Amino acid sequence: MARPDKEPPFLRRPQAVPRKHRPGAFRLLLFGTLGLAAVAGLLKFASGPRFALTRYDVSGNARARTEEILVALSSWKGRNLLALDLEPLASRLGKHPWIERVTLAKRFPDGLAIRVTERRPLALYREGESFWWVGADGRLIAAYDPRLDRTAYVILSGERRTLSEAVGLLEDLRAARPEYFAALSEIASLPDGGFGMMDAIFRRPVRVLRADAPEKVRALLEARSFVESRGWEARAIDLRFADRVILVGAYGAGNRL
Repeated sequence: MARPDKEPPFLRRPQAVPRKHRPGAFRLLLFGTLGLAAVAGLLKFASGPRFALTRYDVSGNARARTEEILVALSSWKGRNLLALDLEPLASRLGKHPWIERVTLAKRFPDGLAIRVTERRPLALYREGESFWWVGADGRLIAAYDPRLDRTAYVILSGERRTLSEAVGLLEDLRAARPEYFAALSEIASLPDGGFGMMDAIFRRPVRVLRADAPEKVRALLEARSFVESRGWEARAIDLRFADRVILVGAYGAGNRL
């Protein structure tokens, strides 16, 4: 018999299931406010004077003066380093006549490393009374200043449009005929085609075409003893013709080898 102080099972009240407490609107607002304040503080710190560009570390330059490089970048001094776009800086430095390539790297908190690769002069170009350094691409670099370089360069002359070919000829001779290149002093473009070269070996104009100049110079060097043994004097040596070396005499009559 059921005890009177206890309810039958079917009359018992179901126990309440505890509910999970979700953050209230106030707590969400508080967290959001704190997050925004943290972001604002971080942005303020990142954009503050601690990250302002003030230091430059320049290396690799010999002809491009450090003062010139700093003047070119003066517009960016004080800019925020975190947000700084380096492309415009590299473009500005690339306009310097001696700078061929530049590498920029940020050095936090306030510095910029500038690594310069300069153009290499291969010769001098003579135009009237002026001289210019010439690069490997046949383009003029800058006006010649003997105070910056005491190297003895081959002198190029003639029309500017031939400079690329003249530099190519110079490089061909350097690679294939280093003994002749070491004695070479001048290359001039000729009105009727090709180039006239002056050297310390033959001491008279040697006329060549770039296409076969190294091979023709080799043949001329091999024939040097024979020419000297005959006592032949020439006003110029013309190597622009197929299978022959022409010695141009003082009166224009040529001996052919």
